[in-house]
Amino acid sequence: MLRDLSRLGADPADLLIVGGGIHGLFAAYDAASRGLRVVLIERGDFGAGLSFNHQRTLHGGLRALQHGAIAKVREQIAERRVWARLAPHLIRPLPFVMGTYGAGTRSRMALGLGLSAYDLLGRHRNRDVAERLALPPSGLLSRAEIAALFPGVDARGLTGGARWYDYQTRHPDRLTWLVARAATRAGAQLFNYVECLDPVRSGPRVTGARVRIWPSGEERAIEAATTMLCAGAGLAELHDRFDLRGAPPLLRAMNLLLDRPPLDAAVAAKGRSGRMLTCVPWNGYSLAGTVQSDGFVQPPESRVPADVLSAALEDVRSAFPHLEASQAAIRVVHHGLTPARLVAGKAELLPESEIVWHRQEGVCSVIGVKYTTARLTAAGAVDAVCSRLGRGTSSETSRHALPAGTAEGATEALDLRLRTAGLELPEGTRRHLVDWYGTEAPDVLDVAGTSGLGASPIPGSPVLAAEIAYAQSHAGAIRLADAVLRRTVLGATGHPGRAALEAAATVMARLCGWSDDQRAAEIALVEQRFEPLVPGASERQTP
Repeated sequence: MLRDLSRLGADPADLLIVGGGIHGLFAAYDAASRGLRVVLIERGDFGAGLSFNHQRTLHGGLRALQHGAIAKVREQIAERRVWARLAPHLIRPLPFVMGTYGAGTRSRMALGLGLSAYDLLGRHRNRDVAERLALPPSGLLSRAEIAALFPGVDARGLTGGARWYDYQTRHPDRLTWLVARAATRAGAQLFNYVECLDPVRSGPRVTGARVRIWPSGEERAIEAATTMLCAGAGLAELHDRFDLRGAPPLLRAMNLLLDRPPLDAAVAAKGRSGRMLTCVPWNGYSLAGTVQSDGFVQPPESRVPADVLSAALEDVRSAFPHLEASQAAIRVVHHGLTPARLVAGKAELLPESEIVWHRQEGVCSVIGVKYTTARLTAAGAVDAVCSRLGRGTSSETSRHALPAGTAEGATEALDLRLRTAGLELPEGTRRHLVDWYGTEAPDVLDVAGTSGLGASPIPGSPVLAAEIAYAQSHAGAIRLADAVLRRTVLGATGHPGRAALEAAATVMARLCGWSDDQRAAEIALVEQRFEPLVPGASERQTP
């Protein structure tokens, strides 16, 4: 995917999408696949906001069942199954377990009835799903079974356990990128590092937007029949620029990737805050959360204040004593500001995505709340756009696998390309390439040959230096963070080491023409991502 700025604003679009998270990317994919002329702009990198900061799971809506939201449960189960078709290579079944207690909502009887209803609603959960992705039925566990699966489970009043299954996204940033790739293949024009400044109007109607391109600072106008705002935590700021209303307040949601051995299952327990937390095994570590703020938090917020992080650690320790969670154990803090509402004096997650058509003609806002249902939310928004444009089409995005969403034949194709190119790779690197790229893995070797980087690895990593070049030339990576954090696995589970960053920066600097100062600045920006503390800062909340 090339960032061809000569095309930006050159022709009018049917749909301009502002925001390149998972909801905006799915909207671009959906609209372009229906034949609309689509332009998407993102002021940072694609998928760098909340789409980067989540707990790496695709849920079937069990929590919604607790509130009697049957339609929502059916919807989430259906979308979870869609993901199994879109990218079978990048997801896996994951068991979740929790203890049962007493005679209330967490009793064996209550949870047993709930899981039976959950399985009944999801009785078609494995239809048209690959056998290895089939989700087993839910059920109850004995005290001995839950103790074996959940070391440190609270034994006070413990009567046994409950187990159910959802999907885990093995490489969520790769998954988000494949949606972007599907959008460009369908004909959408995607541009990262392009900021929306203010609307373009024709009378009372919004007819596009004026934008600024990084790093040049050049400003242009993009003409569009409809403008869709999918800006996540930046929606309120955009509403101010467009003179709109309706952006929800935000709360902080945070997950901690800890340098602790993972369990065989995800475990759920209440923390000191009273909220249910989960600890998920992910890429050899333990991912614990989601810790939420009690009050609303004002954007922007790039890093977590020190006192907030300390409180989050306390919450995690109380729920999962086996982790012995400490500041020293933190590898990555995944956090972001997410749509919220006030419930009984506390900020709570907005339960449903919303599509808002404003009084000003030609502009709408998509307030997305769940990665699992992002495709469905986007399809609904594009349905409304097509209706207003008089285009009688329907969504096709649930029917076909994403580009490189499978790994069928990838190993054989990679080995053939290696023999043809006369290259040799360690077994671990070969497995890594297929694991991350799926059927796209052989294409990386072409860049390895043409770039002159060959099969040289990044120090201390299975990632090839050629993968950094591939990220820049084929995957829209403009900055070092794009390549290290989202287009490769290099920084997915923590700081990859200074030598690795230096090597990756050298490749990017050569391809992008960076000066020594800019190269150093790009390394510093990546390293900030792994500095979770802001000394002396305090949480900014509104009641």
